[in-house]
Amino acid sequence: MLMLLESDIQIWSVDLNLDLQQVAAFRQFLTAQEQQRAAKFINPTHGNRWIVARGYLRQILSQYLDLTPAQIAFTYGQQGKPELDGSQLQFNLSHSHDRAVYGISAKYPIGIDLEYIHPLPAADLVDRFFSPTEQAIFHRLPVTEQQAAFFHAWTQKEAYLKACGTGLSTSLDQIEVSIDPSTPAAIISAPTTDIWQIQKLEISPDYAGAIVIGGDSDSTQQSLHERIEYKQLQSPESISTATTRGYP
Repeated sequence: MLMLLESDIQIWSVDLNLDLQQVAAFRQFLTAQEQQRAAKFINPTHGNRWIVARGYLRQILSQYLDLTPAQIAFTYGQQGKPELDGSQLQFNLSHSHDRAVYGISAKYPIGIDLEYIHPLPAADLVDRFFSPTEQAIFHRLPVTEQQAAFFHAWTQKEAYLKACGTGLSTSLDQIEVSIDPSTPAAIISAPTTDIWQIQKLEISPDYAGAIVIGGDSDSTQQSLHERIEYKQLQSPESISTATTRGYP
């Protein structure tokens, strides 16, 4: 079984494009409610990716808990954030296009966001959802940098909201973050006085991402860069092997 120190954070990254036999194997881990949710996707590819993302979540968490993937039970906060029933282990996940990321923390609240970079009306979205200060910084950037700036900022805001567990009940313009994509992630202003650390995720050039961790004065003496360990899964077999080592 994998062990975490109080300050440890582990990030798992997976490819969601698996063959139908592997998708069926992951489906067996899911509850009836989860399978019903997967069936609601109109596009079968999107439904299969959701099944794989959820199946990987259960299999990853099983490495930290004395449970099989199918035995893991979730509870949900008021805004729908999943939590583990009967464990202080904290986790969060995000999936976009064909990748998923999972953040695991021993006890501190965690939020993670991943977005596939694709063309969109970045300036319109910034003017609609970002603060006046952020809008001014964004519009001073060269047009060639604005799409990257949008995803850089959006993922920070989403990761913060997911760590807080408030979801979109908190307006995005209440959270001011780093806009320039050449600068590190940073929470400049937020509606709470809690202690948060934030870092940009370096998963793939095709994706933008961010992770936010809550904590206290002791846990934040180390930078997130020092606390994070990245774990890459190449296939379901690779995690199955890891899970087997946890259950001799």
